Amino acid sequence: MSTTETHTTTFSARLDLQWTASIRPGLLHAHPDDLPSLLGPRDWSSRRLPIIDEHVHAIYGEQIRALLARYGIDHPDPLVLPGGESAKTADTVERIHRYMETHGVPRFAEPLLVWGGGVAHDVAGYAAATYRRGVPYITFATTLVSAIDAMFALKVAINSQYKNRVGSYHPPATAYADPAFFSTLDRGQILDGTGEILKIAIALDGGLFPVLEQHGPRAVAEHFQGRDPATLAILHRSVSAMGEELSNNPFEHDPQRASYAGHGISPGMEPEVSHGVAVALDLLVTTMIAWRRGAVATPYRDRIVRLAHALGLPLWHPVLERPQVLFDALIDTARHRGGRQRIPAPVHEPGRVRYLDGIDLAELHRALNDLHHAASHDRARRTQWTSTTGE
Repeated sequence: MSTTETHTTTFSARLDLQWTASIRPGLLHAHPDDLPSLLGPRDWSSRRLPIIDEHVHAIYGEQIRALLARYGIDHPDPLVLPGGESAKTADTVERIHRYMETHGVPRFAEPLLVWGGGVAHDVAGYAAATYRRGVPYITFATTLVSAIDAMFALKVAINSQYKNRVGSYHPPATAYADPAFFSTLDRGQILDGTGEILKIAIALDGGLFPVLEQHGPRAVAEHFQGRDPATLAILHRSVSAMGEELSNNPFEHDPQRASYAGHGISPGMEPEVSHGVAVALDLLVTTMIAWRRGAVATPYRDRIVRLAHALGLPLWHPVLERPQVLFDALIDTARHRGGRQRIPAPVHEPGRVRYLDGIDLAELHRALNDLHHAASHDRARRTQWTSTTGE
């Protein structure tokens, strides 16, 4: 045999993933007789390591400890982490790694218990993904945006020079949310989740759109505390739609994802604008682009604008006065999506999208002018408005 002969073998494997997400009222008062699986199986170990966002710990720390006691959970003192995007760093991940190493966490038997919002999910999930090549964790979403998006996402990440630049795919074994946690959120945090729900209604679940039109403003005003069918339907439909979208394309091998709606120029608004509000503003700008291109009829365009305002979301922010910054964000978005923009935009009716490419700075500027006119028009918030040319 020639020493230069090449031998190549191709291998293939399938990764079977299964995880659950549950919106369940009364979690902090749960009892093992009624919900034995809440904190994971205890065939091998009844020990757990709690990781808690500092704001959650300040309000619910004693109730969380009482919950662990009812379940007979052996645990060290919780690791309390700072909240906010500034905490999504390698240093925070290292703190979690040291916590796990100090207490000798095995690879499979002792899932981390994580209480907090999207930041807690991201940073603890990334720490879990990178310790022993992946240890399990269970999340308890305490913010609206994490309940309908982050808590059951496969993606986990930390920030480096840019947001979410370092990450992996490592979903929680189970994800829970209790709307009671939302009662202590401020209005801005509720609007963050509302922006993501609006995205779902526009891009994923058309049936959710009229539910939001009829019941959304009340649900937002009540911080989603209602136990009426409409409020619960908003939450349940949002989780189901996002979960189905993620499970159909879990590792983003197809860069055309409807759930990318609202995430084209929004990175250029953050952190000056909070994430969910930036998503909503992005959706509105994208709607104007789609309308200009003839993909969205004027009545549906106006429904989107009216619904955003009715939900309490802003129609304008000074950050939109910097189109070059937003366009730079769009350039980076294209880098992440295989060299094309692939912007999901509304088309014809709720629940459907068309993927837009070729948006240049001039087109973005026209869309911003259209949105500014909508936001400033006296009747924009209640009735149809007539757009200027924006040129």
